[in-house]
Amino acid sequence: MRINSAQSTQKFFTILRSGPWQDWLWLGAMVVLPFASYLSLAILVALMLTALYQRFHPIRQVLWRQGYGLLTLGLIISACFAVNRGDAWLQLANFLPYFLLVGVLYTAPRFQPNGQLLTTMAQALVLGSLPFSIAALIEYIVRFPNIAARVIDWPIFQWVFDVSFNGHRAHAGLSHPNILSNYLTIVLGLGLGLLVGQIYQGAKESRRMTAAIATAVTLAGIGVFCTSSRNGLIAAVALLLITGYLARRYRWVWMLGLVIVSAIATGLLIMGFGGRSLSIALFTNDPRVAAWQIAIDLIQQRPLVGWGLGGFSHQYVPFSVTDHERLFHPHNLWLYLACDTGIPTMLLFCGVVGHRYMAGIRRLLVSPNTALLSYLLGFTGCILFGLFDVTLFDARINVLSWFLLASIGVLTRHTPSANPQK
Repeated sequence: MRINSAQSTQKFFTILRSGPWQDWLWLGAMVVLPFASYLSLAILVALMLTALYQRFHPIRQVLWRQGYGLLTLGLIISACFAVNRGDAWLQLANFLPYFLLVGVLYTAPRFQPNGQLLTTMAQALVLGSLPFSIAALIEYIVRFPNIAARVIDWPIFQWVFDVSFNGHRAHAGLSHPNILSNYLTIVLGLGLGLLVGQIYQGAKESRRMTAAIATAVTLAGIGVFCTSSRNGLIAAVALLLITGYLARRYRWVWMLGLVIVSAIATGLLIMGFGGRSLSIALFTNDPRVAAWQIAIDLIQQRPLVGWGLGGFSHQYVPFSVTDHERLFHPHNLWLYLACDTGIPTMLLFCGVVGHRYMAGIRRLLVSPNTALLSYLLGFTGCILFGLFDVTLFDARINVLSWFLLASIGVLTRHTPSANPQK
């Protein structure tokens, strides 16, 4: 497989120096997102409203053509028949604004298939993860009992111990280890795609950027381990295997992969998952299995329109799953959608998203591109993570996920947008 990047990564800072203010805002909003989510969301809302004012009809046409209109209709119908209509209508906010984000990005004149902006944004997202990866490693080390006993009263480590979850797990300030794990999985996919592109491109002038991306990717992988998230680790290993296959002609890639897998296996054998020793029971007795069974029962009762968004949590009987008085979702994106919105809407959701994802894969096979590979691997991380958890309730992860999908759509367009506007 041959990867030909449209521009060398040495142009990373060119956009920052000479790009228009819209580029600055999009780039800044995405990079700042995990650090200051409210500020980032405010910027994104302003950009989206501006885009609606400038090109309402193209955005509407794109969303309808790609199936988001029918998907919106399915979600609204489900909300009309919800057991708790107020909550269902409120939770539409986890979907509808992000559909609009896809339409805005797809029609944005600045986001071009052959442009440098999307590559630059991928690089910025990967490099922007460094503080979280480093914080996760520090937190994981500090949580060892011998160290924790000495530093638990230090104000500088207050954020490490003032948490609501149990176990030897890192969250790096992102509310929960699973949120951090999903975020770093996205970063890992983006970074691996950029690195594979650099390997095939062989750009000597961008060695510093390649080294920086490689460092960020390595620390992101370590950060995923530090979260002690089983689904995060599964997704990370899958991404590494895919990357190893793409770069299979290079022996050092396989050697590095062997070292990484050996390190992961050793770490799991010695430290387990968040203080839990590695065993078959850790997977077979996972509370997710019971949650899945509950979701399947609820789907069978209302297969067409579901229970409405939030319906699973309202129907959940306290402690039906061991030690869980409340459970907000069944820890599987597809079961969640089928349960809360009905099987038809779930299938429509899969069709809309899956069509764009598969179109990206087909385009990559025909016309390899570094940016497209990067966004595809990042979104693959989202898909894999969705097998065992639902994180769309966190706006930061939701924005990143839909941004990846929108970028795939942009990069698979046949022709750039006409009549660019500023």
